[in-house]
Amino acid sequence: MIYLGAAHSAEPFWLKINDFFLYPVRISSMAFLAVCILIGFVMPYTGPFILPLSILLMCVLTKYSLQIIESVSLGDWEPPNLSEAFSSEGMSLFFKQMGVFLVAGLALYFLSSLGVFVVLGAVALMLLGLPASMMILAREHTLTAAVNPIKIAFVVSAIGWPYLLLYFFLIVLYGGPGYFIGGQEEVSSLFAAASSLLGGYFSFVMCAMMGYCLYQYQSELGYAAEMESEEGISEEEYQSKKALSDGLIFMREGREEEALKITKQALERDRSDIQLNKRFFRLLLLSAPDQALIKFGEKYIQRLLILRRDHEAADVYLDMKGRMKSYLSPVPGERYRLAEALAQKGKVREAVGLLFNLHKLFPDYQQLPEAYMLIARLLSENMNNDEQANKYLEFIIQKFPDHRIAKEAWEYRKVIESLSATTEA
Repeated sequence: MIYLGAAHSAEPFWLKINDFFLYPVRISSMAFLAVCILIGFVMPYTGPFILPLSILLMCVLTKYSLQIIESVSLGDWEPPNLSEAFSSEGMSLFFKQMGVFLVAGLALYFLSSLGVFVVLGAVALMLLGLPASMMILAREHTLTAAVNPIKIAFVVSAIGWPYLLLYFFLIVLYGGPGYFIGGQEEVSSLFAAASSLLGGYFSFVMCAMMGYCLYQYQSELGYAAEMESEEGISEEEYQSKKALSDGLIFMREGREEEALKITKQALERDRSDIQLNKRFFRLLLLSAPDQALIKFGEKYIQRLLILRRDHEAADVYLDMKGRMKSYLSPVPGERYRLAEALAQKGKVREAVGLLFNLHKLFPDYQQLPEAYMLIARLLSENMNNDEQANKYLEFIIQKFPDHRIAKEAWEYRKVIESLSATTEA
């Protein structure tokens, strides 16, 4: 079994935008850009060496950009240092990247005989797949993988719709330098340096974003990266994460029973791990008998409510309700909190269903006035059923006249009556 590392802890890349913009602002990356800019200034005065120096500089820049993608994809947020950047290892990446463009050009040449619309469609697909191709090249260092349309399509589909979001961000970032220096008419040495610095900065931001996208979707893409904070990880934590990753592999292979077994064993070691609880519940939901699902599901809901994760608990309840139409939580306090969460999620009928006839089922429930105040509001405001809402308000006023909610119920009933009178008039 393969441990999938940080796949289950990575934040979505769109929540780490600030980190991407801060990534190039490190000593190593700034030093690299400064050296490249200096070489660029010196090159015009090198005579016959200008061409080899230009190729060398492009090799280094391409290699460094792809190194960023690779290192961030492995969870390393420290940019490559100067010795790594200017080492001979990996210099061929520039020629492989050029090979990608050459293959694309040849493909368009052969497609040109099929008509302009075919060529335009092919160009659009190639541009869309370019970031995926770069990510593949950064990770695998082979031209054949980077130009393989099946491999590119797999990366795009594995990432899913967030790939389009990534593509949008990359387009915006590509035009970044132009937002700052696009209006300049005179090209001075200072302008050239600023242009090079900004170009490098935005390129590194783009590469960090692509690398992190690989890091985030590593399990979908089939490789593992270690978490940044995993140096001090305990054996218990490691076993939990391993169970999650192994279970995911079993699930993808259609081996639900084995996934269930390995997750259950991990839960026996650490019942407080919410990710393990979530995975085990999902597996039970697929094929377990109703009683087994109810037994675990109720404990899982209770654990989530203790942790104040009411919305997640409401989702679990909805999943159980979807499987067993007649299911209702057996604890009145849980019903009330779940109903509040469901109401906030727009699941009004489900919330009302949880609170219906609560006074008959749990006559000694201490928060009955609050629960019936909630159901009255939902009936009036969300279901346009003022008649039923008034019945619940009347119940509160008559049965709990000294309760703080009685005054609120009285005032709310007046509001309903006032609005009804206005509507009739």
